[in-house]
Amino acid sequence: MQRRSGIWVVSGIAAAVVVTASAYAAPAPRTPIETHVLDSTYSCQVRPERYVDLDASVTIKPEPGQVEPAQARVTTLPKTIQRNGVDYNLPQILFQNVKNSLEVDNSTCRRSSRKVSLKAAGLPPYETVTPTFVGEIQARCTSTKRVLVRFRIALKNHTPQQALIAVRNDDAKGRRLAFLNWRPRKISSRLAKSCVSLSG
Repeated sequence: MQRRSGIWVVSGIAAAVVVTASAYAAPAPRTPIETHVLDSTYSCQVRPERYVDLDASVTIKPEPGQVEPAQARVTTLPKTIQRNGVDYNLPQILFQNVKNSLEVDNSTCRRSSRKVSLKAAGLPPYETVTPTFVGEIQARCTSTKRVLVRFRIALKNHTPQQALIAVRNDDAKGRRLAFLNWRPRKISSRLAKSCVSLSG
């Protein structure tokens, strides 16, 4: 019995050592967080009617288990594409709170070296939206035949986290049209008096 007890005791100690060793095992290395900023200015062609549409929304959950990610869109020309037999409006500049989501219509917009301030000076406050208040900004602004769009997007692991967007006429006067401070859960906007709401 003593011999058997000894075996049991030794086995018990061995098991305890294994548990203790696993408890002090080195943690798995964490994936490093990558952050960077995209800062670009584009000159985009405008439709003959001379207006641009702005659409920016926060992240919402319309139904349990569903999420509609925050996004921002600038549309200067009417374009549609077909996916799975359904027509979709194609904005000239689009990004969402989704990895690698920035899209620019290079057939309509070209990079510009003109300076565009990322400040709201000269534009009256328009609206601030959140997931529990309105949720989306939709506006239409009259413009010249081309507009300048500058965006500065802060990304984490290639996913937009915050952005400043400025839109103005691409002509000698360079009149400011719109300024957005975009975040997935809060968007504040300033619009020129020539802009009108498309919401509701």
